This record gives sequence, C-alpha cells and structure tokens, in this order.
Amino acid sequence: MEIKIENTGDRIVVSLIGRLDTITVGELEQQVLPLLKAGTDMLFDCNGLEYISSSGLRLILLAHKKLSALEGRLALSNVAPSIKSIFDMTGFTSLLNFE
Repeated sequence: MEIKIENTGDRIVVSLIGRLDTITVGELEQQVLPLLKAGTDMLFDCNGLEYISSSGLRLILLAHKKLSALEGRLALSNVAPSIKSIFDMTGFTSLLNFE
C-alpha cells in the first residue's frame, strides 16, 4: 500500500493506493493517529484503494471516533462502488461522511 499525506491548510488529505488489510493497516495507523488533534479535519482519498479488510474498516472507524471527540471531521472521497458496498454492508455508511 502507498500512503500519501498532504496538509492543505483546511484539512489533512490521506491518499490511499493499493490494499488496506491486516498487513498494511499498521503502517497507516502509525502515520494517521499522531495527526488526529483537536479541530482537525481529515479526508481519506480512496481513489486508488483496491481493497479494504475489516482491520481497515476498524482503523477508519477509530479515526472517525477520535476526530469527532476532538470536534474534527473525517470524510472519505472517491470511493469505488465495490469498496462502498463494504461500507454499506457493515453499516458504516450511516456513520461516516462521504464526499
């Protein structure tokens, strides 16, 4: 998995390329969790995301909960239909913000 992080001033954009699974989730967690601070907005750009496992879903939900507690916002963009269906099946669609 390739992870690109950019601070646009308004929010932190995390571009995900490849597979987010049990093998790669640790790397993403190490890079993203330290960035979660009060008032931070974060966008996961899923344009290059090919697959997401339950461990990837768990990390996204964790980031969402932490940001919400800190009055920040997490959103996902460019989510492919095959990945979106996983969010739908797990009930995460109603919890998360999609752009």
